[in-house]
Amino acid sequence: FATIDVHDPEGDFAYTVGFTELGHPEILVSGLKGTTCHQLFWDMYNAVKTGKRYKSGDVDLDLATLPTGFRSISPEVAAEYCCQAVYWYEDKDKTPTFLQLVVPDRAGLLPWQEGYDAEFMKVQRQLWVSLH
Repeated sequence: FATIDVHDPEGDFAYTVGFTELGHPEILVSGLKGTTCHQLFWDMYNAVKTGKRYKSGDVDLDLATLPTGFRSISPEVAAEYCCQAVYWYEDKDKTPTFLQLVVPDRAGLLPWQEGYDAEFMKVQRQLWVSLH
């Protein structure tokens, strides 16, 4: 698998290309440094290879030192932000799906939890689809 780092004036982000080959959604994360993203992606990839599945709505307590959440990204948003992954699979007659790995604030709260520090949303893009 590969990771794509995107440097953008509105905030850097990174995403995977290759999880689809394992029957799993690709992953996007924003608001973290590149080396942290890459380590998380490798840890997730290795877990997925052994059968772990992340899905929208999950909160994972084992991936990082604080809880991380997962939310679906719509195909329209994925086409805009994860274009290299979308393009890669066009030739393979596959349509990848995407999850955003959502990082918590310093207190370990996720954006949809009461008390979340909204200042963290300045660095973490909300690309995910609401569960409601």
